[in-house]
Amino acid sequence: MRYGALNPVSDGVQLAVMSEGKTLINTFVPMKSREASGLPAFVEKELAAQGLKISDINFWTTGAGPGGFTALRMTAALVAAWALEHEEIKFRCVPAAFALVENVTGTEGEEIDCLFDGRNHEVLLYGLVFKNGRWENRNFTAVLNENSFTEYCVQKAPRFIADSKEYDAIVKITGQKNVAAVESCCTGLIRTEAFPYDNNADTLVYIREAVELRG
Repeated sequence: MRYGALNPVSDGVQLAVMSEGKTLINTFVPMKSREASGLPAFVEKELAAQGLKISDINFWTTGAGPGGFTALRMTAALVAAWALEHEEIKFRCVPAAFALVENVTGTEGEEIDCLFDGRNHEVLLYGLVFKNGRWENRNFTAVLNENSFTEYCVQKAPRFIADSKEYDAIVKITGQKNVAAVESCCTGLIRTEAFPYDNNADTLVYIREAVELRG
């Protein structure tokens, strides 16, 4: 079986392909929204270099955010179109937090808060917990500005991580120097077993409805 993943990040899209636990492709294409039409050709070119085509990938995962709505919808629509064209393809949407923790270790029961740049002087928070040797969703999200972020830190002493490309913007908003910068890795979306391949392109992470804590 072969597994592929697309993950929209702040300045482009990550692509990964794995087979039998081995990484065949792990790359990145710089891309702005107006350049989105070039994504299918980029994927096809990278696959062709490995002697593969779209239908050779049995399972696709797309990063579900939080992030820019345009990029999230673009990649979700793309994998949905591939599944529609090739009935043997299954796909799913997985929160981008699982790409952030791909190379982050934890201890049993430890919680971690993945921070994303929400623009407008806000950060988007997606919470995970380490259980049974892997990171899992802890069903906690928040949209925080400078004031509410400070209040949140008073309530608890969380462990924060953020993509290195968004680190400066997040520290500027939060004022927190204890945010660890990590490299987002698309293979993390493939490895997680917490989400089924349900061919549902609607499960994107929209957590900006209000500046509040939810959990």
